[in-house]
Amino acid sequence: MTKLNMVKVVPAVTLTMVVLVIVYMSMQSMRANAWYFNALNIVQEPDGALSGSRLQAAENAITLATNMDPEHPHYWHFLAHIKMLGLTGIDTTSSEQAEHIQQVYKQAEQALVKSVELRQTWALTWISLAQVVSYQEGPTERVYNYIQQAKKVGPYKLDVHLGIIQIALMHWNELPPTYKALYVNELKLASKYGYKFYDVFSMAGQMNRLPIVCLSLQFGSHYEAVRGSWMFNKYCG
Repeated sequence: MTKLNMVKVVPAVTLTMVVLVIVYMSMQSMRANAWYFNALNIVQEPDGALSGSRLQAAENAITLATNMDPEHPHYWHFLAHIKMLGLTGIDTTSSEQAEHIQQVYKQAEQALVKSVELRQTWALTWISLAQVVSYQEGPTERVYNYIQQAKKVGPYKLDVHLGIIQIALMHWNELPPTYKALYVNELKLASKYGYKFYDVFSMAGQMNRLPIVCLSLQFGSHYEAVRGSWMFNKYCG
């Protein structure tokens, strides 16, 4: 083969290889997306609580998605969400289940860490990471740092305020002053969301922490609208 022919063939081969790689990556991305929606559809099934087998099917599907497209941050976030769904209905204070529960927390944490490594700008991932780590460690400095990251990238997101309030209420008896100040501030910010403040009452009720929230709302002019609402009368009246 002459040098001229070689000059023509080498770029053509290189271009072909590049195209093949792009096609392969595109196919993998499409397949991963299909598995993600498979998992999402299972989790969103309208027939109530997920059975163990259906939840496992969802976890298998999203795990395939992360294997096929490991650089997609939302797949890792959703894997952590499914892991945590597996603890629904389980007594997380049970000593018999302690090893399994800690294993799930650690797996969810690892998936969320992977997600924030790939995408640092999504507040919901940061607050989810703060919650999962708080279940393992309590209100530690590491949890506080994750909270600050969530507030930095999502300062006006109600889900961030709710997540912080949830962490504070869960660890109320061991809450350091910095966290109590954080709780007061987040409750004040959440009160600006009108009827959506219902989510705070609902969450506190599920956690058996309504007396704490109701007492907190008794003081301060910024809670006047909440105190005058049907929500307050229903949960604190």
